[in-house]
Amino acid sequence: MYISKRIFGGATVAALALTLAGAAQADTSWHVTGTFNDGSTLVGDFTLNQYGFLANDFSLTTDAQTYIAGNSYYSNGNFYVDFQPGYVQDLHLAFLNDLTSGASSPDPLIVGIGGPSYECQGSYSCFIGNPDNGGSYRWLVDGSAVSGGGAVPEPATWALMIAGFGLAGTILRRRRMALVAA
Repeated sequence: MYISKRIFGGATVAALALTLAGAAQADTSWHVTGTFNDGSTLVGDFTLNQYGFLANDFSLTTDAQTYIAGNSYYSNGNFYVDFQPGYVQDLHLAFLNDLTSGASSPDPLIVGIGGPSYECQGSYSCFIGNPDNGGSYRWLVDGSAVSGGGAVPEPATWALMIAGFGLAGTILRRRRMALVAA
């Protein structure tokens, strides 16, 4: 009875090590599509790195602008991404679910006339009301983002997984040797 408790205890330690190894985060890639109230479309990709920040490898295209790191300031929160080439255009996308988890795919955009997902052009920093000063707004009326799903684990995650498997193997080997000796 004592030996079986030790074997199961070792298996529990090994399972815990493997669980901790799997808990490390990886980059999450998103593919977004949407339609504006004037019938034009949005399509593109962006990535949130393991720390939850927007990576500079994004590319989103509307009929008015292609938003890439080379021409845009960019920022994000857990529920939005924002791309701003200079101070005269802005693409702001607000999502229903937390983008950093990647768990809710597809993740719908929050849309509608006056809603938080929009593209503005020709107005300094895109302040609401600036269309009177020559700027224009387009609101997304439908859209979502789909997670790439197959995120590649970071090297630290691989190291933890390998260490966990090594620990599990060591524990099993010692238990077998203890059973043979007994």
